[in-house]
Amino acid sequence: MKASTPGTRLPFRRGSVEYCLGTEADHEAVYQTLLHVFHGPDREAYLGALNDPAYRPDQRLLVKVDGRVVSHVHLTEREIRYGSVKLTMNGVMWVGTLPEYRGLGFAQNLMRLADERSRATGAVVQALTTGMPQFYRPLGWGVCGRQTYGLTLSRNLPQVSDGVVEGKGGGWHVRPWRQVELGDLMRLYDVQYESTTGSVFRSEEYWRWLIGRRYAHVIWVACQGEAVRGYAFVKDHRVLETAFDPAHPQALRALLGRIRAEALERAYPEVIVHAPVDHPVLDVYRTTSGRVFDQDSVDGQVSMYHVPDVGRFLKAILPELNLRASHAGIASPLELGVTAGDQRWLIHIEGKSSRVEPDKLSRRHLTLSPASFVRLVMGHTGVDAAAAEENFSASTATALDAARILFPVQPIWRSPLDSATA
Repeated sequence: MKASTPGTRLPFRRGSVEYCLGTEADHEAVYQTLLHVFHGPDREAYLGALNDPAYRPDQRLLVKVDGRVVSHVHLTEREIRYGSVKLTMNGVMWVGTLPEYRGLGFAQNLMRLADERSRATGAVVQALTTGMPQFYRPLGWGVCGRQTYGLTLSRNLPQVSDGVVEGKGGGWHVRPWRQVELGDLMRLYDVQYESTTGSVFRSEEYWRWLIGRRYAHVIWVACQGEAVRGYAFVKDHRVLETAFDPAHPQALRALLGRIRAEALERAYPEVIVHAPVDHPVLDVYRTTSGRVFDQDSVDGQVSMYHVPDVGRFLKAILPELNLRASHAGIASPLELGVTAGDQRWLIHIEGKSSRVEPDKLSRRHLTLSPASFVRLVMGHTGVDAAAAEENFSASTATALDAARILFPVQPIWRSPLDSATA
């Protein structure tokens, strides 16, 4: 199989090779294949992934040779924020082929089938983290989403005696989180990350499953009296995620004071915090002689996104594009044509009459590769940076002006808690 065709139904066979969806009966064979390819995950982590509230066995795409699972892709199902709208997303994980079957195109074919699967299930965007971006670029994937974190000496974090600071509403204290306080974590997360593109919507069921994965060795909560004002997931010397009520910034100071005390007690010279570039915790790091890293790659790993269906994606983000045009105060209608790969779409912004139309272009249009398209529309690169990429062209200067309004640069971020599972 060199390329799949639209509407390919699984399973299908080519000789002794079968492309198929996974079933419960395949779980053990899949686990053994992952062990051979990745030397992991351990069995506990693998079984934990099967308890994902959104998990179904048919989210796994398999290649079997003579009945043996030799290549594998797992598509998780999530919803992420994109401005004011919600996008359905497939997280692409565990893409791998047994060593003796590599070079036969199995993994590439599974990725093409993953596109078809995403279109069939309604996912408008795909995301993954990889150390092999060169494998995914020819398939239309673009490096998208920055690796953002702060690093500072433990002793430079705010010093708060015994984790207590005074505030107008009473004293503060920091203690481990309790199960009955799940609603507080959910509320604080939604407040902190409601405007962060790429952040995952979390249901209560998903929250419970995520906490059960035990990515953190402790979850600290900052309380004013009995009210939970902030939290931090901490693994050794890394703060995986933190959120607090913006009306109570003392909560962040209290949390960092407790993290400082624990880091010094456990002899960690540095503390790393993961957060989007506009998170207040990184401002604290900057003021404590720490360093903030905002880059595409960390340890060779990059985040990549892909849009399987350009039209469906543009329709999904149309309400947000309408808002951006409205906030910019431009006269309607605003039109911008886009040619991405072999697909042409016209974006027509005019209040309630806004629409996306196939196979049309206006006088103002952009031509760009699928990889450049996803980087532009997600907000990873502005149109000016995109213009420097290969195969980009704009019909007029006003086409660039329209793209600046509709697709501004914005932080794209997924919590390490979510990217580890999706």
